[in-house]
Amino acid sequence: MKRIISILIVIIALQMSNVLSAQSVPLTYEQKMKEWNESKFGMFIHWGLYAIPAKGEWYMRQSKTSVAEYAKLAAQFNPTQFNADEWASIAKNSGMKYLVITSKHHDGFAMFDSKVTDYTIVKATPFKRDVVKELSIACKKAGIKFGIYYSTIADWHHPGGQAGCPHWDSAQNGNLDDYMKTVAVPQVRELATEYGPIYEFWFDNDGSKGITPALAQPIHDILKQFQPNVIEDSRLAGGDFQSQEQNISPFAPKGYWEACVTTTGGWGYTNKPAKPTSEILKMIIDISSKAGNILLNVGPDAQGLIPADNVDRLKAVGSWLAKNGESIYGSDRGPFDYLPWGENTRKGNTLYLHVYDWPKDGLLKLKLTNKVTKAYLLADNKQKIGIKAIGEKLTLQLPAIAPDSIASVIALEVEGDIKRVTSLATDKPVSTSCTEDKARLVKNVVDDNPGSEWRSKDSTGWLEINLQAEQSIGSVRVGAFTNMPEKFSLQYKQGDNWVTIFNDTDMPRNEYVKTFAPIKAQYVRLVINKIKGNGGISLRSFELFPPMD
Repeated sequence: MKRIISILIVIIALQMSNVLSAQSVPLTYEQKMKEWNESKFGMFIHWGLYAIPAKGEWYMRQSKTSVAEYAKLAAQFNPTQFNADEWASIAKNSGMKYLVITSKHHDGFAMFDSKVTDYTIVKATPFKRDVVKELSIACKKAGIKFGIYYSTIADWHHPGGQAGCPHWDSAQNGNLDDYMKTVAVPQVRELATEYGPIYEFWFDNDGSKGITPALAQPIHDILKQFQPNVIEDSRLAGGDFQSQEQNISPFAPKGYWEACVTTTGGWGYTNKPAKPTSEILKMIIDISSKAGNILLNVGPDAQGLIPADNVDRLKAVGSWLAKNGESIYGSDRGPFDYLPWGENTRKGNTLYLHVYDWPKDGLLKLKLTNKVTKAYLLADNKQKIGIKAIGEKLTLQLPAIAPDSIASVIALEVEGDIKRVTSLATDKPVSTSCTEDKARLVKNVVDDNPGSEWRSKDSTGWLEINLQAEQSIGSVRVGAFTNMPEKFSLQYKQGDNWVTIFNDTDMPRNEYVKTFAPIKAQYVRLVINKIKGNGGISLRSFELFPPMD
């Protein structure tokens, strides 16, 4: 009997050793990033004491609540309806492949059993459960990769933590180096060693300055030692991917990137209603068309429940992905930077068209030089559709009724490499009537770089594009983030005269698109007559596209 027990112990030990070895085999950067990028869709969870006042995760700073007063919320925090398995199930049924939860936000409160401080959900609340641990276990059972958010230098509770503004309570005063050594670094070590494999570590320092490579290096070293395959965001003096928060650029960022976006418009619980399913789904498709990952946030309430309307929206997204996920998971950037009726992704030699505006005449037009060998509706048992190709003009003959009320997907299998179709204005000569900011020149609006922008101290003026040859133009897209134009027009040069194509008002934040009757021109300009608010003109991008006909 003793021998049998000894053999069993050895077998179990070997199995455990194999598990640990498998977890510790380091992947190359490209291996881990390729798998991460192919997974595409994850859940972000912002949850903490701030769910009690229900005014968002920045409540402590915005209300300038003292450290002692805010800490009293811990005694009220008893989310008895929290169910880690249910949260993991919601994520899985939504089509999400990974999940990231706030282990500690800027308020400094640990949602895990940290030995570094007593200011934790286990020691300071009547709930006394480690929700991060429970969720890590639930995710593993559900087949969801588990990730952790941690606010590094931004900490409004512990002395020395930063706030992104002057401290409002003397209890916050202290030395940043000491705070990093006694709080942040040891807490990250706890998370890296006690919560199993971590898929993504999402570090944050919102509004706080002072994070340096020297301060960040001990954290990078910990992850390299204990979580060799973890993927880090770019907010801790390094990282594996670029993070875009809410404001999505009209065109694709360079390299690997992830957009963190919200279900309601806010991060922590505020009882705001969820966005329409159509808005959420189009965000997912838009980001995928630019080869990005999507981290979609939910903010559970103080009882531990993800709001019902959030769950309903996620369920609808999951239903769509169950039918059309082939066009999202593992997909790459679509070749068309702009389509007037929707978006596009690709996977190898298959092009996926996401059609928002189903043509009333049943004819969808596209400029494509590749030979199409097969065309079908993705969600409708791969029903074949008719094709008519004349030169580079492709016409798809669609059924009268769209398969989906929000986004119907058409798959085109083609021969050869698919040529990317970009803005006619990309890298073309550009001039302006405005005073230039030498660090943010007008040429930045046509450089195909979402990180650059054009700024001027002037509040009115124009920018002019020389396309270097007469081109057929049917659409314009403008990216603006601050000081959006309030009154503006698009013009083209005809002989010695400037002809107005259209006048418009109230350019929205992030992206403005307008399709118009096609014109032929070499010179086009955007005239800005008035901007919103104070300050000068600020634009990120200006793009012109040919008509599809």
